[in-house]
Amino acid sequence: MRMRLLPLSLVMFCCFVATSANAQYLELGVKGGVAVYSGDLSPAEFGLFVEDMNFAGGAYLRYRPTDRFGVRVNGNFGRISAERETTLLNENNELVPVSRNFRSRITEFNLVAEYDLFYIGDRSYNHLAAYIYGGVGVLSYNPEGELDGTFYELQPLRTEGQGLDPTRYAAAPYELTRVIGILGGGIRYRFGERIVLGLEGGIRYTGTDYLDDIGDTEVRYLDILELSPEGSLAARFSNPAVQNVASVEDLTYRRGGEFNDYYFVGGLTLGIIIGEGGTGRGRSGCYNF
Repeated sequence: MRMRLLPLSLVMFCCFVATSANAQYLELGVKGGVAVYSGDLSPAEFGLFVEDMNFAGGAYLRYRPTDRFGVRVNGNFGRISAERETTLLNENNELVPVSRNFRSRITEFNLVAEYDLFYIGDRSYNHLAAYIYGGVGVLSYNPEGELDGTFYELQPLRTEGQGLDPTRYAAAPYELTRVIGILGGGIRYRFGERIVLGLEGGIRYTGTDYLDDIGDTEVRYLDILELSPEGSLAARFSNPAVQNVASVEDLTYRRGGEFNDYYFVGGLTLGIIIGEGGTGRGRSGCYNF
């Protein structure tokens, strides 16, 4: 039920701003940039890693009822991915290096509130503004992993025992749709009456450790091999360090760390103001298309 609340609120928002007689202005725009994931397959050291950057784009509708405040509906689309060498226990209970990877398409709809921190120039005409924003959204994702040149959906494999044994593991596979929190900031420059160019970035708090299908659950290898719907395939993804399955007796391991996964979306925005309103040059104070 709660997954339906955000789309409903977006519809109500659009209806409200379309009929508002006192709106300063509406702005319709597009965006293009990058999405970057942060999780169990991220580098240990801090920095920008080009190989983890993927294209992300979308569209938005911004409503500004006052000079300092704005409300924005966004639709973002893109992909997150990573490939790293990590360590896992093998059949001899020795830590060995293994290469692990994932990719996932992301579809995100959100509603955020903006607050302008300061202005440079004439705020009713050409000006630069710095702003912060925060809000909530709905994310859809579906992690896939590559093995021998083929990509497989990872959630149905239950690589950490989800739904296989409720006394030991999660009772059901993780959800592929999440309510997320959003926090970010940016700058925008308004050119005259219509054009707005911006640069922004924001973090997404997902509340899940499974954007990459890798969590902190203690896993028993034989449970995955024997109980998963795709036993041998699931076991290979669950622990690629195991080379000789026949020699596995009682191997238990954790595939990742304790912290949840996040992702970042940032880039350029380009908008056009539709209609007129507010107190700008040559404006009547009423909204007109």
